Amino acid sequence: TMQLRPTLIEDFKTLVAEQGMSEDTIVIKKNKGECVPSEQATLEPQIQRARRNVVAAPPEEGSGDDTPMFKGPEACKAEPDSGPCFGTVKRFHYNSSIMTCQEFTFGGCMGNQNNFETEKECLQSCRTEAACRLPMDTGPCKALLNLWAFDSSVGKCVSFIYGGCEGNGNKFYSQKEREE
Repeated sequence: TMQLRPTLIEDFKTLVAEQGMSEDTIVIKKNKGECVPSEQATLEPQIQRARRNVVAAPPEEGSGDDTPMFKGPEACKAEPDSGPCFGTVKRFHYNSSIMTCQEFTFGGCMGNQNNFETEKECLQSCRTEAACRLPMDTGPCKALLNLWAFDSSVGKCVSFIYGGCEGNGNKFYSQKEREE
């Protein structure tokens, strides 16, 4: 049987509170060790209403909660964290040891800030000047994407064909991006 980590329920309660919901909306069922609940269906359907708390922000503050939203050096150095949920969302994280973004599976909740929807967003947020000294790398895939990379032998950005996967951080998706 699959074991849950001891802090999972408390972590989930924290997440529920951060989303502005009351803890009494959580129903924890006994682990019977089965994938399918063994409860018998009732003849008459019972209507259950979801309860939500709405928390208005004080008028002198902006909207939103106090969750720190940062992308940058701190986020880019973190190891990828899929979080405690069981979703299978394709995301990208920056691997600072090889100076590129890599795909990982995000569970859909919590995790950390080294979590980007696209490789482009990941590279734009985390790539350093050192990545521009890497050689141009088309990667092993066979797509024919026309991208840009810094060619240190000529001292400027040049067009190159990218295969669509892997490679390294020395790639830019547009001429404007490479100039930044």
